[in-house]
Formats: sequence, C-alpha cells, structure tokens
Amino acid sequence: MNNPIYNSISALGTLVTNLVTGAIRFYRRYILFGIKNTIAKFIIYNKESFKSAKTFIKRAVVFLLIASVITSVVVIANRTSTKISATEVVFDGETVGYIKNSDDAEKIKETTLKKLNTNKDLEIKFKNARTEPYNIISNEELSDNLVKVIAPDYIKVCEVYFDDKFICAVSDQLTAHNAINAVLENEKAKFPKAAVSFNEKITYRYAYYKSSDENIWTKDRLELAIRGFELLTPQHVECETKISKVEFETVDIETNTLFIGDSRVRRKGQNGSEYVIDLVTYINDKKVMSQNLTSLSIKAPVSQVVERGMRAESISMGGYTVTQTSGYFCWPVVGLHVVTSPFGWRSLGNHKGIDISGANASGSLVVAGASGVVTEAGWSTGGYGNYVMIDHGNGMETLYAHMLDNSLMVSAGEQVTKGQAIGRVGNTGYSFGAHLHFEVRINGTRVNPAWYIGLEQ
Repeated sequence: MNNPIYNSISALGTLVTNLVTGAIRFYRRYILFGIKNTIAKFIIYNKESFKSAKTFIKRAVVFLLIASVITSVVVIANRTSTKISATEVVFDGETVGYIKNSDDAEKIKETTLKKLNTNKDLEIKFKNARTEPYNIISNEELSDNLVKVIAPDYIKVCEVYFDDKFICAVSDQLTAHNAINAVLENEKAKFPKAAVSFNEKITYRYAYYKSSDENIWTKDRLELAIRGFELLTPQHVECETKISKVEFETVDIETNTLFIGDSRVRRKGQNGSEYVIDLVTYINDKKVMSQNLTSLSIKAPVSQVVERGMRAESISMGGYTVTQTSGYFCWPVVGLHVVTSPFGWRSLGNHKGIDISGANASGSLVVAGASGVVTEAGWSTGGYGNYVMIDHGNGMETLYAHMLDNSLMVSAGEQVTKGQAIGRVGNTGYSFGAHLHFEVRINGTRVNPAWYIGLEQ
C-alpha cells in the first residue's frame, strides 16, 4: 500500500522488533542506532505531512507511544542484566540480607553468637543467589540484622569505660558523650582560661543487651553518677608566668699564692632573674606537672670566681712550722707523724678517725687542719676527753680529741685559720696513751681522714 500513515506504522513496528532483540544482546549499542533510525524514517515518511499541522500531530503521538514501549523494554532488559552473584543469608525461612563473599559466612555466624553471648547452634543458612548491587551489605550490618531477627528482645547499646573499668551501658555513644560533657562544662566554668579535661581514659564499645538489663542507664543517671561518685577526675592545664631567680655559677681558679685547702673569693657572684612562662597541669587543684615553654632573661647572673690554693709546703706559724699535705687539710699535729691506728674496724670496734702519735707525744701542738669556725670546745662525756670541733663550710667538719687538761686554746664561736694552734696532745677520755684522735665529717658522716691529709687509702 502507498498510504503514508500505514507505511509509517509498519516501519516503526519493524524497528520495535529489531530494537527489542538488540537490547537483550547489546542494548546500549542498539538504543542509539534505533533512535537515529526512528527519527530518520519518521522524517522521510512524513516529509509531506509537515505541511499539515493536524496530520503531523497525529503521527507525532503515534511515534511517542511506540518510543515509550521501546524505552520500557530497554529498561527491563537493563535491570535484568545488572544483577550480580551474591550469598543470601536466611534464618527461619526469612531473608536477612545479602553478602558478596561466601567465605565470610562462618565469620558472620561467629560474630552473631558472640553478640548474643551464646554457644547455641543457630540455623543460619547461606545460599547462592543473584541480586542488585545495592542489596549487598557489610558483614557487621548483616550480623546486626541477624541479632534483631534471632533475639528481638535484644538491643544494641554503647558500653562506657573509664580507664578500662566498666561503668554502664547507654543507648548510643552520643548519649554518653552528652552526659560526660555536661560534667566537663561545669568544670570548665571554674577555669575559664584553662584547657579542662578528665584524667581518665574514656572508651566506648558497642554490644547487645536485653532491653530490660539494669546496666542500661539513661543520660541523666550517668551524669548523676559521675558527679555523685566522682567517677572522673578533672584536670586543667594553664599557662603561668613568674619572675624567677637564676642562680649564679661558681668558677674555680687554681693559684699558687694559696696553700692547698685554702681559698678566697676574687669576685662575688650575683643572682640574675628571668621572666618564665610554664605550662602547668593540675589534677583536683594539685599541681602534678610543669613544663617550661619559654624564658626571657631580665638580668643576667654574674658568676662567682674563687681562687683555690695549690701550694703544698710547710707553713711557718712563727714559733712552729705546720706541714701542708697534698690533701685538703694541713697535718693536724706539729712534730708527730706516726699513724698508730687507722680508720675502720679494729679489735676495739669500728674506729671513726685516725690516731697520730710518736716519741714524746704528750704536749705536742694540735693545729686546725683548715680555716673555719669552732663549733664545740671542751670536755666530752662520750669518750673524747678534751676536744675541739671546727666547721669548715660546705658540710665539712674536723674533730680533735684526747687533748691535755687546760690546753685548749680556742672556744666555741671563734674563727680560726689553717695551722692555728688549738690545743696540745694528751691522754684524756677513753685513751690508752698520749695521741691525737683526728676525725673528718662530711654532712655529719665520718669519713676516712687519710683521703684529706695526703695519706694513701
């Protein structure tokens, strides 16, 4: 027939058949091809009809109806072709969800049993299936779905731990955070210029509980417990500023103008000052840590210079001569050089000093080992007899014992110099012959005097 309408319908019908077949196989390719052919043939067969608006509208309506049918067929074919292979998870005949990897089946089952806190064997089935990609869910989500189906009386909650100690469970992490933050905000109001936090480590873990479990708390109950039982310890960190003293250093200079053990200050030291900024941490208002951030010098310290004597020779004291040792002190007796009893254990017990004697020892001059201040001078009830004790500074003291009656030449509070006579060798107190008992004490502890008068240890 040569009817233009009939020819148009016939051509479009043929095109629909071709497009459906092509869509099933290679629908994307044929969609474009079909649309182009349809438009081209529609224009060819209706070239003359464009001159009549009424005829054109009728043919356009027919064309749109046929195009709608083609589109529907293509969409159906497209949806069918996007399905992928998956594993369907079924419990009690109900599909719970789909997972992509069948190897995760046992792992999902174990996770679900753990959430339910049971070892009971559950009839969870896994089947091969095909489904849309958007139906695939994660293993964790699928496990949660299983719990909801298996145990509908269980709910997912958030456990709260302070320093790994279980406190309670709440509906979700946000609820716990809001309760804790309410307490924290109250602490922040006390220290508006500080960084406030809690000292404890706060952690959350999700778990499943029966909805009636008494360990499930509300936000208000958790907040009340934190306040009432002081479950959390507030701490705050703030910057503190202060003017701090900078201690001067001491510089020693050796000199041969002084004897060994003597010293003098050439330049007196002066402390400096600095502006200090510290980052200080307080726990319950108690300072627990301080870290220096920066320091700005205000006044530099002036170091103290001290001359230390290096001369090791005899000292002439006018009527007698004192022997300067290689140690800190000069020899404490004039003319006697024999150590009759050293420091340490002996038959009579632990000897706390050394004994010095020799021929015609009684009456020999006893001299101060170094300059200092006499702190004690007189009779001892502890066995020393007549004795003298001198403080040389820096925790160092010397003691001289068993001196002759009425021979002491110094008294408490008197300043003495190195080699100055302070008494005479005697046999008073707990003594078995004329000798000098000589002790050295460092910060109150008796030490071996041999180290300080040039004798070998």
